Amino acid sequence: DNVRVVDMDTAESLVKKITEEKPSVIIWGSDPESKTVSAKVAAMLGLGLCADCTKLETDGEKLFMYRPAFGGNIIAKIESKTLPQMATVRTLTDSSDIIVSLGKGVAGKLTEAKEFAQKYAAELGASRAMVDAGYMPYSAQIGLTGKTVCPKVYIALGISGAVHHTSAIENAGTVIAINPDRDARIFEYADYGIVAEF
Repeated sequence: DNVRVVDMDTAESLVKKITEEKPSVIIWGSDPESKTVSAKVAAMLGLGLCADCTKLETDGEKLFMYRPAFGGNIIAKIESKTLPQMATVRTLTDSSDIIVSLGKGVAGKLTEAKEFAQKYAAELGASRAMVDAGYMPYSAQIGLTGKTVCPKVYIALGISGAVHHTSAIENAGTVIAINPDRDARIFEYADYGIVAEF
């Protein structure tokens, strides 16, 4: 019934506002500053904080938060037992109409994969494994610990398809997966799948 947008401030100042206004729910962004301040506020007030939520729902009284869990293998539905209920929520990042995202399966063919993306004027994305291995910059990382995107077409090259990655492409129009492993989880998620080496 009543939603208020508050500018980011110090944890101490926000704790004062929360104590005075007594909200039932506090939603934070997923940027580094919001994550840091929300954790401090939660500690100062003795509250729970559900981080990196990909979806929220309510029954009219309780807030239910969804986020990947168990190493990104499942999506957990979480209910806070403290009030106010608090969550950091992942927001969509503006993206091109087409994203070609590179997984570890194409680590040996980076030049060809980048040329493929360039041919279709596609934005380059990457799995966490590619970023951790130093093949791609963090700014390209798509997934729970990267960015959430919503292109018209998402092409996953050599990406296994763990939940922490697919949860960040839920708003993509069409997902096309190319992977040599016919049992790769990405095929369960993709609209079109091609079992092949890239």
